[in-house]
Amino acid sequence: MNVDDAFDLAPCGLALLAPDGAFLRVNRALLDWTGFAASELISTKKLADLVDGEGERFFADLSLALSEAAGAVDEIFVLLRCKSGEILPAWLNFARRSAEEGAAGTIHVAAFRGEHRASYESELRRGKQAAEQLAAIVANSIDAIVSVHPDGAVLNANRAFSDIFQYEPVELAGARLADLIVPEAHYPEHAEKLRKAALEPSKPQIVRRRRKDGQCLDFSLSTAPIRNEDGEVVAISAIYRDIAPLMRAAEHIEFLLREVNHRSKNMLSVVQAVARQTARLAYSPDLFIDGFMARLAAIASSHDLLVSRDWRGVQIADLTKSQFSHLDEETQARIALTGDLLEINPRAAEAYGLALHELSTNAVKHGALSAPSGAVKLHFRIDPDQNFYILTWRESDGPAVTEPPRAGFGAAVLTRMAPMAIEGESALDYAPEGLSYRLSAPLAQVAMSGQG
Repeated sequence: MNVDDAFDLAPCGLALLAPDGAFLRVNRALLDWTGFAASELISTKKLADLVDGEGERFFADLSLALSEAAGAVDEIFVLLRCKSGEILPAWLNFARRSAEEGAAGTIHVAAFRGEHRASYESELRRGKQAAEQLAAIVANSIDAIVSVHPDGAVLNANRAFSDIFQYEPVELAGARLADLIVPEAHYPEHAEKLRKAALEPSKPQIVRRRRKDGQCLDFSLSTAPIRNEDGEVVAISAIYRDIAPLMRAAEHIEFLLREVNHRSKNMLSVVQAVARQTARLAYSPDLFIDGFMARLAAIASSHDLLVSRDWRGVQIADLTKSQFSHLDEETQARIALTGDLLEINPRAAEAYGLALHELSTNAVKHGALSAPSGAVKLHFRIDPDQNFYILTWRESDGPAVTEPPRAGFGAAVLTRMAPMAIEGESALDYAPEGLSYRLSAPLAQVAMSGQG
């Protein structure tokens, strides 16, 4: 496109005036806006003829302004009279060009329609707002964001970059990014990433980078070229996202999967033992099913608590409440819970859960809770001398107690399974005035770390 084409096809109105304001040349846009033909303006009319109001006075003032303002006057608002008589609001810019030293030369005019100007200004405001919003996002991002010259020199970096890599902004400007944060062993890899980043955006990649104090951390790195209006790459943006939380989450998930596998095997062993013992001591298939399902429910209740706490242990008070949930409120109210109510570990929760289920079930069927006046005292305490945790269960005011002629599965849970699981000891006493039970175990086998 040559100069003449650029003049004629410009989207704004352009005109060339003689020193007295006569039109010498007019482009298509200004002709279309005003409705005149070129022959009706060139060498025929002056700009002052088109200015509504005191045109001559306007041009006289303009000529004076051009002579005093180094040959240029910007942003004059005028009302132009079109051929049809319609008034066209416009903004005009003027520049005086001398043909020779000391000669008057010509006056160049650039015109913008008033409504177009408002639209352009609105677009500029929107663009400015978008740029400011983007700048605010970058400045306040928790990711470390930096722009570098294609040769690797730092151009700009946000606050997060300074905080994460421990460099003050004055230390970053102009420094080579590789010298600041890239471990020496990763120099070739960094250079290759810069080369590729100048060609196209990259997908996130895991990289190792060094802080100012020498500590190396892993990041997710995304890069992209920054181009100017001509499409040339003038910079490269790099976004470093700290993946330590993701790594910790992945490690935790892996731990939980191992824990689930371990717990599943333990659970299968417990269920198999419960099934065998319940079947061996049941008098009929119906009794086996009832006893087996009730014990599975007790195990499930303990596990629900453990799962809700991410297998970090449970409060003994919560475990007790869950194991008594099969009792009605009036019956639960006759069990008095007191003492040192600790947070216990998962293995202890399984053992105590089964023991409490057997004790409460037996008390409802045969013991103190089978009578309206019967009551139970459930007490937990820490023995500071031996560093043991002790559970005691004492029934009173129920029917007279006699030792059963044949030990059932409940007795096996209380005297063998529960104490063995926590390396403890137990004692079950069928005293006539009421059954009592004692389960003691080393505190280290029962309590969560840091308790007791």
